[in-house]
Amino acid sequence: MGESDPLVFVDIETTGASARHGRVLEVAALRYERGQVSQQFATLLDPEEYVPSFITRLTGIEQQDVAGKPKFREIADELLAVMSGAVFIAHNVWFDYRFLEHEFARVGVDFTPPLGCTVQLSRRFNPEHRSHRLDAVIERHGIYIEDRHRALGDAQALVELYEKLVGQHGEALVSDKLSPRRPLAHQRSI
Repeated sequence: MGESDPLVFVDIETTGASARHGRVLEVAALRYERGQVSQQFATLLDPEEYVPSFITRLTGIEQQDVAGKPKFREIADELLAVMSGAVFIAHNVWFDYRFLEHEFARVGVDFTPPLGCTVQLSRRFNPEHRSHRLDAVIERHGIYIEDRHRALGDAQALVELYEKLVGQHGEALVSDKLSPRRPLAHQRSI
């Protein structure tokens, strides 16, 4: 990854923990180029299944919030355009990537962007800390987040984390430590 490569900070909310069985109910993607967010995409989605009560407790998203919202297939092209040619970055990237990989596969799109993980970034810059959960990282770096456990708020927190690390260590070192990887066929879940 070069210093000038576009990045896209992504967060999703889902109906469960399994990408094979769950669906995306909210997605946010912030395209980051030349030191700033250049594009923002965020929406609730109709997951085409019931929103479980434990997800409502975690996110505040209720069934009536997603009623009448677009289905993934209706926003897939717009979301793909925001992510096109960028390094896909998320906190615990495999979780977000696997869900979106499945959603894109349902609409006939092979989704294999280079991946970068802010959990790994946190571990590389702060190995002395035991927890690298997003809550711990937010607190450790003094990041203000208005809507925790909502896709846009969490994606904005990842951008702020990236900018803080770049400010402390320089873009070249952060880019090097991010070391994006392409999903390999044997790692894919479909």
